[in-house]
This record gives sequence, C-alpha cells and structure tokens, in this order.
Amino acid sequence: MILVISTCKYSLSEEEFVRPIAEIVRDCGFDYHVRRYYERIKIEDYSKIIVCGTALRDFDYLNHVDKFTDLTDYDGEVLGICAGYQILARLFLNALEEIKKIGVYKVRIVRENPLIKRETRAYFLHRYALRSVNEKLTPLAMQDEEICMFKVKDRDFYGVSFHPEVLNREIIVNFLYL
Repeated sequence: MILVISTCKYSLSEEEFVRPIAEIVRDCGFDYHVRRYYERIKIEDYSKIIVCGTALRDFDYLNHVDKFTDLTDYDGEVLGICAGYQILARLFLNALEEIKKIGVYKVRIVRENPLIKRETRAYFLHRYALRSVNEKLTPLAMQDEEICMFKVKDRDFYGVSFHPEVLNREIIVNFLYL
C-alpha cells in the first residue's frame, strides 16, 4: 500500500498537485491512500510514501514539519516532491534557501541513481530549495547551483525540487518499482 501525502492547505490545489500523483500510482497497479499533512498517520502501514508538492504561495506545511518526524525512523521508501523535498531537507537538518524558480529547466545528473538515468528537462515551481547539504544528504542532480535531487544517506528517501508528475513521470514510476 502506497501513502500519498497532500501538503496542500486548500483542497482545490490537490487537483493540480496530488491527483496526478495518485493517477500514476493507480495506473501502475498499486493500491494507495491519500492523507493530508496535518493528519496523524500510522506510516508503518505503508510500504512507500510520496509527499506531494503544493501551490507556490502555500507554505502552511512548513508549520507542521513536526508531524513528519516519524519518517526519520521509517524503514520504507520515501519520495518528497517540491514541498516534500523541503520537508525531508528540514527533517534531516538542512537549511532551505529562497530560490524562486518557475518554468522548465535542464537537470544535470551528478550521481548515478535509480530514479533518473540521464540529463532531462523538468518543470520547477518553488520558492525554496538547497544550494548545499550536510552529511546526511547526497546530491543526485543539479539545476545550475540548486541541488534539485537528493538522497538521504543509508535510506531510500529521495527529494526532488521539481514536479516529475508534469514532465518526468518515469521518476515516480521508477520510485514505485524500487
């Protein structure tokens, strides 16, 4: 069972940021549940977790990072998309920087990984990202000076600052089949 977590404060935003993820999961034949970031969730009931993105001016999820602390002990796989990337970065004690990016940009792979094999173009829609990381995260891909993909060391936790549900659905599919 896959857990899809919405970081959207407003349910209307879920049509853009959560529904496409849920459709990819469903189309790959997996059962899933959608829950909201402020709900208490028994994450041990799920084999994989996808933490979705949200609208550009919606930052309420950053007031609830404490609700995600159970992830630090989770044994499954996690994919954090945009807001989910930011939550993972904060959980593993990295400081986000204001890096506003909207549009399609080239992504350069800097470390081999199971989610994406070659340089690609990706759709970005965010206000915060990482330029550097501590020893708990490994950069996987860059967009100029931004670390746009990372892996949490010694875990199958991945963060992507862009929206793979828009142009790079294979990243989500590859994650589902890890």
